[in-house]
Amino acid sequence: MRIIQTLLLLLMTNFTFGQKSIIGNYYSRIKGTIEIKSDSTFIHKYRFDLSSSWTKGNWKIKNDTIYLTTKLVMDTLQIRNSENKVIRDSLVLSSNQKIERIEQNEYLVSTLSSGGQNRIKPPNKLFLKRKKLYLINENGTLDLRKLNGMRTDKKYYTYFKKFNE
Repeated sequence: MRIIQTLLLLLMTNFTFGQKSIIGNYYSRIKGTIEIKSDSTFIHKYRFDLSSSWTKGNWKIKNDTIYLTTKLVMDTLQIRNSENKVIRDSLVLSSNQKIERIEQNEYLVSTLSSGGQNRIKPPNKLFLKRKKLYLINENGTLDLRKLNGMRTDKKYYTYFKKFNE
């Protein structure tokens, strides 16, 4: 019985240390950044020129594969009639990371912006190898391509590399 308890403790410790090693910030010259948090949440950000995108969600790991599930942040849009009475509510994507009740003019301004939630979708699955998160193609293979960077002829890998340790 003692041997089984010791083995279980070693396995749990190994899983905990393995999980902590993926926690952190990752960047890609092509795909933006992903912050993997210890509370099993993530935030994916993408910026280029005047456009931007952010997406929040949850992650789980199975073997060396990280599964990302997007959780959209929704605001309640109040729709009013000509007498300024609220006639109905509607759910819309939030322009920030806080859930709020908003008016139609706030919603219109957010739709005109060049940034917002989930405009560039994060990957669904990533493969963890040597402090790098590799994209997994639909056929299950790793995306090992090199793509042209913006405004340059230089080519960059599509993986996310860990930084700020």
